Amino acid sequence: MTTWSDLLPEILNEIAEKLNFYEDSISFLSVCSSWRSSATTTADVIRHHHLLPSRFPMLMLAESKMEEDDDDDQDCRSFFLLSGSMMRKVKLPEARWKPCVSTHGWLLTTGEEEFSAKLLHPLSRTQIDLPQLYMFHELYFDQDEWSYYRHFMRRVVFTSPNPSFTTDNSNTKGGSFRVVIIWGETLGFCRLGDVSWTRINGWEGNLFDITYHNTRKRLYVMATMGTIYECDILNNDASRPLTLRQLSTFPGKEFGCLCLPSAYLLEWGHNSLLMITRERKYYKKHDEEYIRYGPYSTKSFQCFELSLDDGKWSKITSLGDKSVFLGFNSSFAMNAGRGMKPDCIYFTDDHYEPYLDLPDGGGGDVGVYHMFDGSIEAMFDSQESVFRGSPPLWLQSSNDQCNLVVCK
Repeated sequence: MTTWSDLLPEILNEIAEKLNFYEDSISFLSVCSSWRSSATTTADVIRHHHLLPSRFPMLMLAESKMEEDDDDDQDCRSFFLLSGSMMRKVKLPEARWKPCVSTHGWLLTTGEEEFSAKLLHPLSRTQIDLPQLYMFHELYFDQDEWSYYRHFMRRVVFTSPNPSFTTDNSNTKGGSFRVVIIWGETLGFCRLGDVSWTRINGWEGNLFDITYHNTRKRLYVMATMGTIYECDILNNDASRPLTLRQLSTFPGKEFGCLCLPSAYLLEWGHNSLLMITRERKYYKKHDEEYIRYGPYSTKSFQCFELSLDDGKWSKITSLGDKSVFLGFNSSFAMNAGRGMKPDCIYFTDDHYEPYLDLPDGGGGDVGVYHMFDGSIEAMFDSQESVFRGSPPLWLQSSNDQCNLVVCK
């Protein structure tokens, strides 16, 4: 009987030639020593596997804080790959010590120089300039205040998956691509090529989250107490601020939710939105849990669906075959598989205020929440996610393939 280690080199060559992703090449090389040495193509896999792309979603971890790291290491960022449950290091000096948020596999980075804002693809390192942030007229501030305002970038969403599809379009300004951001308590958007941001007005309270519904072609905004607003962001006069229209308010009393300290919003099917609430446990410094988790840890999530057809709210206790990803990224859901567990919420720590003044940073509230029984599973050592500058970010597929610039 033939074993795996006895496969003919010709068969191994054929297998190796079909490896299109980094995770698959690592698995191939890990089967046994004979697979790593018996095929000529295998040698090519060993030499070139680090150039292969990785499958989304992936988690970009915080910057390394190790003092012994040299400059080259500090220019790299580590990525946790769900499809292979492995770490990968990628060269990304453009994001070094810059606050970032993410959507559709892209980063939005902000910098102190002229309060710059750029889109950055972490795999190809493609950059696209956006209007400078002081173009928000109500947010006039000087250079000395950057250390305070640098943490104000909270969310970004696109109205189409990939800006690279529109950068060569002569009609870009009239196209369908918009970048929408929450900056502090300000909401605004721009088109590629704009010289300033356009304000969006019309909500009350604090901004929680934003999402773009690709079927409805509408921007949806969630504010205090789960009030949902909408607007048609594509068909507007960019020279004038947009005004939101109130759509619905979450009936918290009906579901036993008297307050919403933290909540997320995402597209859910063709005609619905999903609102997810997050409850945390808080600890005092003398508590045993404080040493293990920090000031707080996530206790539970609850999910509520809003029908955009009839405006009705309903509580859902299962995500079915979906996995949901929450954090400093735009909230999104994907079909489970390739390392993603169904009926689970993958979350990172986006409650950064308690850590701003701590020299060692924070951000260890990271894990996988199982809707079925309410249990929380660790993804990796939480120290991998501790941050002072930019927090860990989930990266969603941008429907493109990019060549990687890796750290060897």
